[in-house]
Amino acid sequence: MTRVRRRQLGLLSISFFTASGLGLLLLIAVARWLTPQENAHFQAVWGLVFALASVLGALEQEVTRRATTAALDGRRTPVGAVQAIVLAAAACLVVVAVLIAVPQGQEIVQGSAPVVVLILLSVLNFAMLILARGVLLGANMLRGYSALLVGEALLRVLVVGALVLLDVEAAVEWAVLATVVGSLVWVGALGRLASTIEWSGRRDHWRAVGATVAALAIANGLSALALTGFPAVAAVVLGTPGDLAVLFAVITLARAPLALMAPVQALAVPTVVRWSIHGDTRRLSRALRYIAAGSSVLALVAAAIGYLVGPWVVSVVLGSGYRPGPEMAALVAASTCVMAGALLQAAALVALQRYWQLTSCWAAAIASAAFLMLAAPWDPEQRGLGGFVTVSLVAFVATAVAVSRTVSAAGRREGVRAH
Repeated sequence: MTRVRRRQLGLLSISFFTASGLGLLLLIAVARWLTPQENAHFQAVWGLVFALASVLGALEQEVTRRATTAALDGRRTPVGAVQAIVLAAAACLVVVAVLIAVPQGQEIVQGSAPVVVLILLSVLNFAMLILARGVLLGANMLRGYSALLVGEALLRVLVVGALVLLDVEAAVEWAVLATVVGSLVWVGALGRLASTIEWSGRRDHWRAVGATVAALAIANGLSALALTGFPAVAAVVLGTPGDLAVLFAVITLARAPLALMAPVQALAVPTVVRWSIHGDTRRLSRALRYIAAGSSVLALVAAAIGYLVGPWVVSVVLGSGYRPGPEMAALVAASTCVMAGALLQAAALVALQRYWQLTSCWAAAIASAAFLMLAAPWDPEQRGLGGFVTVSLVAFVATAVAVSRTVSAAGRREGVRAH
């Protein structure tokens, strides 16, 4: 790894860890501010909001890919990246409108009009934020990218802190408001967007943009449901969010280890794009082996730590109302580490433009988890736990196979051209 790459990874690591720590602080503060039942409601809304953000987040990787390719060619980011974000945001608004009209969606929002309005606003905010992050990352403007990461999380914490200090009565609506306000940090990047996008350039055909957006939006929406949005999935499938409050709390804390992989994941797309352009399939194959080995070791370590101290940590951090069993803590911790590997492999598929393969991987993972939660003869909490373990394992295996096949096919093509 070059000195420049180490500095970039270090900057992103500090930014991601800081943002993750602030995000965890926010969730801890909200869990203590609200009752366990209210927090379960907030977790379901949080899951939906970030599932929508992740649908748009799929386009962040695509914007990054296009910005990286343009930068390597000495050009500004094509305006087609903006077209993709606009189309994805419009699709998310339609999805929200449909969701809140059906009973399953009402289970999440629980008839709160302010929550519905805030969810709609979150779509618009995240669209601009993700466009800004993708352009900055692809153009190698890592300081601006890092500022957006930290600023978003910090603003949420400041809003919740202000509400608590002002002695505002605790309510799910206020917690959701803080979540939405944080994504407004994109306003600070307007100048960068104006100068780094080729606004007057040739526009892409909307049909082609739609195909890319559809594949990436579905894939990333499903991936979000597999992790950040899993509480929403469990609430819809099992219909008993109050009985799953402890499981949701454990999953919330277990997401913290993903911060360790976030800097690598952020650099995965531009790195794989460069390897792909230069036909370096050996590095891609080696990266797959490292991901498999690293995920396995981390999962074993996390399972041991979760079993030994997980229940105590959850109850100390979130309060005595949350006390999971050691088996639950171990399985959730291990599954989260396996999911981290799946996310890295998914980023590689985006960089390789294997959009529909990625969609198939996440669809298989979610379908497997939903089937288990519906069919298993267990209580709701056990079915929710089984679903979380299943979605992580299937996602990892499916993405590993997809990347391996793509790399093998590319290697064969390079061999044919060489002869």
